[in-house]
Amino acid sequence: MMGQAAAVPQHLVAKLRQRAFRHAPADRAPVVLRHSRIYILPTRRGYAVIATLLLMLLTSLNYALSLGLAVTFLLGGLVAAALLHTFRNLAGIEIKPLSAGDAFAGDELVFTLSLAAGSVERRAITIAANGADTTASVAAGVLATVPLAVAAARRGRLPLGRVTLSSSYPLALWRGFAYVHFPLTGVVYPSPEASAPPLPAGDYGADAHAEGRGDESDLAGLRDYQRGDPLQRVAWKAVARGAGWFSKAFEGTATGGPVTLEWSRLPPELDTEARLSRLTAWILAAERSAQPFALAMPGCVLPRAADAEHRRAALTALALFPTGAR
Repeated sequence: MMGQAAAVPQHLVAKLRQRAFRHAPADRAPVVLRHSRIYILPTRRGYAVIATLLLMLLTSLNYALSLGLAVTFLLGGLVAAALLHTFRNLAGIEIKPLSAGDAFAGDELVFTLSLAAGSVERRAITIAANGADTTASVAAGVLATVPLAVAAARRGRLPLGRVTLSSSYPLALWRGFAYVHFPLTGVVYPSPEASAPPLPAGDYGADAHAEGRGDESDLAGLRDYQRGDPLQRVAWKAVARGAGWFSKAFEGTATGGPVTLEWSRLPPELDTEARLSRLTAWILAAERSAQPFALAMPGCVLPRAADAEHRRAALTALALFPTGAR
């Protein structure tokens, strides 16, 4: 009973912390900033002005200076009006998540949010999350797209994290801010090996790992069409004649045929991250040469293909590979 009684206050504290600081990604729908989400505190300039006004008030009262009191209250009203304008600059903004991009380790991953100004122009709105920030002004009735480029230090999933919207408009005496937390997550691929060896020999011998472009090579002949072969290599004339489906095979500097990238065939002295980097470099090389590839690694086997979705699936599998696994 004592444990249950102690758990209730902890639950309430966690609920209040979540409502105040948005630690968990619980905002799944577009969020409209209302008074319950907006907090306002003085800036350094604001603290200095408030301290000056207090000093002016005490001096005017001590020496019975009517003009000093009038100036003090006039400036105090200006400070209060600035607080109201700062609040109104944030109140009513609608923010929603749009997309999370992908990137390679060491680059920047771009998250995209949208801001709807509503019926009032919004000026100098700062959006910050996960160490990245940007400032935008949105005209009345306009929907603005705001990109946030977050540093991608290591491979894996990279959440956007808590987003802080803030503004010190118009006089930088007050800083209004609000927190939103969307479950928006991007994928960071392993960094490709800088000087990776050529692609391994593929299913059709040397032609499968030759580099270059097809228009700079010699046509060696036709071979049976394999699922995943690039469409630009299909022998369309043969298809039109009804002779069947064939793919062009090249020699010399031509792009090769399909290749299988196997984890088990990598040098044993390479650690996990080095293996992932080499496979990443090979996937990019296969993409550049429009070369179909298959991927075989612990916990993941992808059939041969050469489209963008296949490339993304392969790189995602590398990005989410367990750390330290062999």
